[in-house]
Amino acid sequence: GALDEKYFGKNSGTLGGNGTFGFGRWERYHQTKLANVVFTLGLRDLLSDMRSKVIATVAAPGLAATNLQTNTAGNGGMGWFGIQIMNFAQSAEDGTMPLLAAAFSPSKSGDFWEPCQFFHMAGPPKTFELEAVCVDENARKMLWEKSEEACGCTLRK
Repeated sequence: GALDEKYFGKNSGTLGGNGTFGFGRWERYHQTKLANVVFTLGLRDLLSDMRSKVIATVAAPGLAATNLQTNTAGNGGMGWFGIQIMNFAQSAEDGTMPLLAAAFSPSKSGDFWEPCQFFHMAGPPKTFELEAVCVDENARKMLWEKSEEACGCTLRK
């Protein structure tokens, strides 16, 4: 789904429980991953407006066997299917490869890196076109404003 403003302000723990697939924790996780991409595009725009030579790239690790999955599975947040899918997870080390590619491979500002095999969950990193939900201008403006509000600063003049 689209970036939802309710996830980017003070909410006193009212964003749902920690049920299995599709509930609470997974929607919050989705919102944070989407926010990473949307924020990076906002940063790309800011850097471009400033005529900076700095670029902003973003990466997703794919499915990596890290403590996030271990802890989530251990407290019932993955269900049977989720536990089975972990049999296909890449190592935590391989999960770092998209991040390393985003940081050190030739890129242009706004590039999105993620694994290129097994439904983008494993394999060597490469750049991919962003989905429409990632490039929504209204979401970018909302997230940038919420981020400035949370930090108590303004980056755009």
